[in-house]
Amino acid sequence: MNETETKIPVILLDESTTPAFSIFNPNDWDSKSKPIIHLCSVNYGLLIYTSKMINGIFEKAHALCSPSFESLTVQWKTSKWDLSKCTYFVDVPSLHLSIHSFLSSVKTFLDVIVQLISTEGIVSGDVHGFHKKGDNVGGKLLQILKNNTTKSNKDKALLLHDLIIDHKKLWIDTAVNSRDLLIHPGGFSKIMFALVLSERNGALTLDQILKPSFDDITFDEYANNMLSSIETFANLFLKGLKNA
Repeated sequence: MNETETKIPVILLDESTTPAFSIFNPNDWDSKSKPIIHLCSVNYGLLIYTSKMINGIFEKAHALCSPSFESLTVQWKTSKWDLSKCTYFVDVPSLHLSIHSFLSSVKTFLDVIVQLISTEGIVSGDVHGFHKKGDNVGGKLLQILKNNTTKSNKDKALLLHDLIIDHKKLWIDTAVNSRDLLIHPGGFSKIMFALVLSERNGALTLDQILKPSFDDITFDEYANNMLSSIETFANLFLKGLKNA
């Protein structure tokens, strides 16, 4: 890192990151925005990667939960209990990590992409992230877009303001609030498999494995839907910066 000459970075992309560069191409942006665009591509690539991780873990739910069910079976044979009095969660660290990483990466992605609003000169001053104002997700940024626009970019600022408002309703508020939910008491159970058990002919039976869900959508489907929403938002956001 102490080399005096400037070298050209050669990045050997992971397969999951490659699609991100079709949206976020640093070569299409000037020097101030270029590193922000590159960071957007990295974070979008992480979202793709972690969504694939989640899908893979959900596909292996039965195998991952089997040891826990076998442990319960051993206890059941020793001494039965009233099954209806308990809820049975299975802690799978890789599942916890992947869901937490996905939701955190969504918020980080938003924090990064909105910095383009300042590097592209849409507003005066710096934009540091997609921060709340009170309970309003992204409220500080929306206030900046209304009150701190440069004279030549008022139309762009209004377009971006309205775009963010629309996507807050569609997915942004849900994603950010879901991430925040994980740090509150009770949030831990939202990222575990749950076992539905019954007694059949005296034996403990595993009837169903319930997958973690948000808004009644299993998280693997939720993550896939979120990726689609983020791609749509990103394309419209970048178009608004360039062409409005």
